[in-house]
Amino acid sequence: MKQSSMLPAALGGENRHIVLFGRTGSGKTSIFDQLVDSKSVELQIKKGDAKYNPVVGRCRLNHAGEVTLIDTAGLDDVNELGSEQAQRTRNIIRRADIAIYVVNIQEFGHKDREAYRHALDWMKQNMVPYLLVFNRCDETYVGDIVKLKTEFPDAIFISTYTPGSIALLRARLSQMVRCLKMQEAPLVPENLIQAGDYVLMLAPDAGMIHEYPIVMELMNRGARCVIIHEDDLEATMHEVPRIDLVVAYARSFGKVRDIVPEDIPLTSYSLLYGLRSGVLDSFIEGAHAVGTLTEDSRVLIAVNNEQSEIYKEIGRIKIPRALRKLVGEELQIDYAFGLDLPEDLEKYDLVIHDTGSTMSQRSVRARVAICHEAGVPVANYGTILAELSGILDRCAKALYPKQKEKE
Repeated sequence: MKQSSMLPAALGGENRHIVLFGRTGSGKTSIFDQLVDSKSVELQIKKGDAKYNPVVGRCRLNHAGEVTLIDTAGLDDVNELGSEQAQRTRNIIRRADIAIYVVNIQEFGHKDREAYRHALDWMKQNMVPYLLVFNRCDETYVGDIVKLKTEFPDAIFISTYTPGSIALLRARLSQMVRCLKMQEAPLVPENLIQAGDYVLMLAPDAGMIHEYPIVMELMNRGARCVIIHEDDLEATMHEVPRIDLVVAYARSFGKVRDIVPEDIPLTSYSLLYGLRSGVLDSFIEGAHAVGTLTEDSRVLIAVNNEQSEIYKEIGRIKIPRALRKLVGEELQIDYAFGLDLPEDLEKYDLVIHDTGSTMSQRSVRARVAICHEAGVPVANYGTILAELSGILDRCAKALYPKQKEKE
């Protein structure tokens, strides 16, 4: 099995990513150094000199919480390295929640303006939220700054040597992150439950810390959430007045499907996350592609966090074992760790993503788009496990109750 070491998931599982990019000499690395916790910084080595590779660290943004900050190679350096490195940088930016384009204000002449316009067109095309930052303003005439403020009213003007500049940038980023959160789709679809509905939420031995937001959304909608250990499912079903929805962990589908009657909606946390990210249909289509695999096929399992128990149990054992039992022991399964994907995706017949509460909606959508561009079916752990358990269509139907009734 081939293992590739790539840009890791957000350190500690944080799911907001802010990427710094711009031309060499813009001062973005100085900004990065002042924003991040120095103890959290990691340099990611991948092919060639270290200076061309991303640097990742944690950054606390006032009331918006902790995010992951990524410093990339200078755009002119990247372009000199060739298309592979440039594409890698573009993929890092396109999955970012916010992209910060840093400009050296003293060098913002015709060439830099053209580079910015090109980057701006690309960000708009890929719908990447962005912030333009003019750096080194302490070395520039006030009159020039005033002109640029008129031309770019939404930009931030700072100097890493001026007290308060980084605090100003931190406050703007905090505001942008909070706005993004408000604009995101809810974890629980509007028509999924009604006030007074009973929802059984299954928890494994390790608890359900990551799924706490789903519990809160259901309760805020007036649902009566009954949180139980999955081993207590059968007994609990006889004790509650009625059951309007069962939400399980996909890893337990093989056991749960035989306990929950067909007339009771059944789904999983991972399918809810896929629906919120707007890619559930793509994941379902990709999971159905399991039926086309042969022993000569090649599957990539893209792992968000190599240290997670979910990967060790599901990505490393449960899914490979089930796929080889279905397709044949010669099925080749490779792994990619972190948020990057290999450049040669075209050689795979299926990509299975480890997605969920630890990845932002933009990160998930970007990874799916990259797979689509390579012409490769894409699924996540939940849809694959549901398909292998023979209940994918049932679990998906539970998330579209009113839509399915009309059909």
